[in-house]
Amino acid sequence: MVTLSTIRFCDVPFQVADDPARPPLFVFGVRKSGSSIMNMMVEALAQMNGMNFVDVAGRLFEAGVGVERWRADPGILALLRGGNVYGGFRNAPSLLLDSPFLTGGRSILLVRDPRDALVSEYFSNAFSHAVPEAGEAREEMLTQRAEALSSDVAAYVLHAADSFREALRQYLPFLALPGLRLYRYESAILDKRAFLRDVCAHFGWPLAQSQLEAIMAWADVIPGEENPRAFVRKVTPGDHREKLSAAVIAELDAFFREEMRVFGYA
Repeated sequence: MVTLSTIRFCDVPFQVADDPARPPLFVFGVRKSGSSIMNMMVEALAQMNGMNFVDVAGRLFEAGVGVERWRADPGILALLRGGNVYGGFRNAPSLLLDSPFLTGGRSILLVRDPRDALVSEYFSNAFSHAVPEAGEAREEMLTQRAEALSSDVAAYVLHAADSFREALRQYLPFLALPGLRLYRYESAILDKRAFLRDVCAHFGWPLAQSQLEAIMAWADVIPGEENPRAFVRKVTPGDHREKLSAAVIAELDAFFREEMRVFGYA
């Protein structure tokens, strides 16, 4: 049984294990790139392997702490202990690059075609994304919802492209980490069995077939038809080609040219 203690970060309590024999592991993602289901699946794997999953960004969001506030707080380094898997990130926790736990450890990063991610973000912000009860994160989310509801999808993605490109660029230094494994939504989410097997191999975890099937039973959800108001709206890649004009796609192609090349979408 994992023994946990409480550590506060940004005035939010986190339950953290302390097992020097098991180095911490890290799970990173970019918003609207399958991060929610990835974190749920890896949390299940962590529990099966006796490690504690710490949903850092998720807990902060629920508590109303804004992204830029926690990204600028070096107190995040005090959370790091052995025996934990740190995840929930949709924005790069760049200060973790100061920790030998990360620079010398194992991590994964999930990304997505930015054109599809922006389309997904439009529908999420307009209709389905959770809103915290209070705090700066609530105000940020309400602002994003108002912007989405007052716009069409084309105008939204062009307006939000700069912010999304910055989110991708924040992760560029992470690509130099020797222990980082990069995954793309288009293969990881459509073939979750292969993804989970590879994550376990990367993290050094065993994975029984019965455990894999138990996760797949609730995780492998692909809607039969699109529902704009559902959290799982549409899983299949290439949605931007259905929602955006050729002119808008060409503008996004030019805007994200370097990021798409670096992350394997060129």
